[in-house]
Amino acid sequence: MSTIMHPMAHCNARLRFAALLGIIMSMKTWTHCWSMAVLLTACVLPGDAGAKEPLRLKPSSKWNVHYADDSCSMGRSFGEGDQRVILVADRYEPGDLLRLSFTGKPAATNLNEGLVQVRFGPKEAVQEVDFYPATSANKMPAVILREGVRIAPHAPEELAAYDAAVKAERQDFLWSEITPEQEAAATFIEVKRSIRQPFILETGSLGPPLAALRKCTDELLGHWGIDVAKHATLSRQVTPASNPGKWVRPNDYPPAMIQQGKRAIVHFRLNVDAAGKPTACHIQKSTRPQAFDDAVCKAILRNAKFEPALDAAGNPVASYWLNTVIFHI
Repeated sequence: MSTIMHPMAHCNARLRFAALLGIIMSMKTWTHCWSMAVLLTACVLPGDAGAKEPLRLKPSSKWNVHYADDSCSMGRSFGEGDQRVILVADRYEPGDLLRLSFTGKPAATNLNEGLVQVRFGPKEAVQEVDFYPATSANKMPAVILREGVRIAPHAPEELAAYDAAVKAERQDFLWSEITPEQEAAATFIEVKRSIRQPFILETGSLGPPLAALRKCTDELLGHWGIDVAKHATLSRQVTPASNPGKWVRPNDYPPAMIQQGKRAIVHFRLNVDAAGKPTACHIQKSTRPQAFDDAVCKAILRNAKFEPALDAAGNPVASYWLNTVIFHI
């Protein structure tokens, strides 16, 4: 067993010394915004999609934006019959990151995990993202991206500046933000590599659906008891006071889940008070079983330590911290 650290697991614009807390993993239910459950498992199918021309799939439903207590989702289906693909995009706080999943026969894969290429066309560059294969409740194959993606990847220069800020332990680094113009200019999503049939989802301009998703995420903070006005002008985000990679350890892996060979992805949120103390743990989305959710919150509340968020005047204020634990065998 090992713990995986991911320095790019950020959602806020300011630098956060947050990490994707990776651990060793489950195979259970992933609930989408329209209650579509997905079981994390391997789809063993022959063939390599590398040389195939992508399917161009037109919308076969309207956008569906779902407001939940701890997350926001938008989804839409494309194509018909055996070519049908369902796209779901989740967002857990205000920001640019999207957690994507694609369900349908074209998304079938013969890998237990790997890299898939995603591009928001026609202007943005290809992004390679880790994924897990899955099977939906109605036995359809799917891929779930392990990491959040933006419409446009960060430029190499920006990544280098981020690395320099991390090494210098600076808290003032600001990521570039995706603009409404970039969102509006994205008119399709291309997915290829590692799947049975590459495909292009002809979304039309992503400006309107992403604006609706942003409205939802902006409202999340109020539901969480966060002072939205103060939070918009923070001089410092909640910052881990110790290494997050050590908060959930391999011995926190539920023994019964190890015996059953199960793995899981658990997205969680912590309430952090003005003293920097985590006061509550909320599961935003999880592949389950429940044992993984319980293990994450128990370990995080026991071990997490923070420097509190500061308002524009430098005064401590209550805020939150988000991250993801991956249990992986």
